Amino acid sequence: MDKDRSAICTIISDMLDNPDSSGIYPTSTCYTRLEHYIESQRMEALGWCHADACVTLDQGGDPRLTDVPALLDRARKDLDFPDQQ
Repeated sequence: MDKDRSAICTIISDMLDNPDSSGIYPTSTCYTRLEHYIESQRMEALGWCHADACVTLDQGGDPRLTDVPALLDRARKDLDFPDQQ
């Protein structure tokens, strides 16, 4: 999950590097950016699942019969997630 860690570190670092004139960190901006990052990752995963179901249908298969562990393996590969240890 290096991609996630890098994005989170960037967002947190930006917050910590930019306190306002009173020394207060812009936490609400940070929270909003984190929420948007999480939302974008969810949307990417949902889009991938939809595309995978469409490919299965196009190939004459039934996405309801999809082997879930195989689906997760394909998603990890296609979405560039590391293997879980």
